[in-house]
Amino acid sequence: MSPVNGAVLDTAKIVDNGPSASRWDLVVMGDGYLASEIPKYEQDVARVVNAILKTPPFDVLRAAMNVHRVNVASTETGAGDLCRAIHRATFFSANFCSSGIDRLLVCDTATALNVALDAVPQMNATLVVVNSTTYGGSGGAVPVFSLAAGAFEIALHEMGHSHFGLADEYASLRDCRELDHAQYAGSEPAEPNVTARLDPLKWMSLVTTGVSIPTTVNNDCTDCDKQPNPVSPDAVGAFDGARYYRCGMFRPQYDCRMRVLGFPFCAVCQHTIHRVLAPFLPVRGRAVRP
Repeated sequence: MSPVNGAVLDTAKIVDNGPSASRWDLVVMGDGYLASEIPKYEQDVARVVNAILKTPPFDVLRAAMNVHRVNVASTETGAGDLCRAIHRATFFSANFCSSGIDRLLVCDTATALNVALDAVPQMNATLVVVNSTTYGGSGGAVPVFSLAAGAFEIALHEMGHSHFGLADEYASLRDCRELDHAQYAGSEPAEPNVTARLDPLKWMSLVTTGVSIPTTVNNDCTDCDKQPNPVSPDAVGAFDGARYYRCGMFRPQYDCRMRVLGFPFCAVCQHTIHRVLAPFLPVRGRAVRP
């Protein structure tokens, strides 16, 4: 980051549920906003935060959370594009087309973390919203997302990775035909929402009564399983195809926000988020575990 690319202006606590020492503190920052665009940025953050707090299970856990908005002005508006040699002098150096992937929008993670910690030393998580209507985002230590329609779903998905340790539930890495992603043969993954082991099943306590384990099996590992969901949409079982493998890696529900943007978090993902946030709830506000 260069000092000519902008400045940190101030910080506002926009959701206050108590002292940082006893709450889960989320820090939201912006990139590619001119000083004159800070009022727009504040409105953008308000929409994002309201949407997060209305999304299950955050809706029943909101009392556990504080949210801080850091106002950051950039020298130029928008974001760069590495594939098209478009440069924007922004505070966090936001760029599309990282690693040659059009929609992969990244920022300077080290700078973002430093700014967030300077603003809120006890922060637990952070997000960066980029002032661009081009669709894109990324995960990592600092989830990044744009203002394009639907890009907020990227923020929720990447929060699942970055802040709650959830795995992708995709059955492929790129196109369902990768030769090295047909059959999983490794050790049991650490992420709570995927498994290679059916007995004992790590989320057995959440399995819907009467649902068989496995619930689906892919009989053609050369391609992604296209069979329809054999149970109700909210049923928890063990569905073949997850964590970029077509066979031998199972997910808890047929669809989930960690597999398809726009769907709710599955029961196992919600349970995991609840487990992380529940200790930060005020005693009188303990939510019922999903």
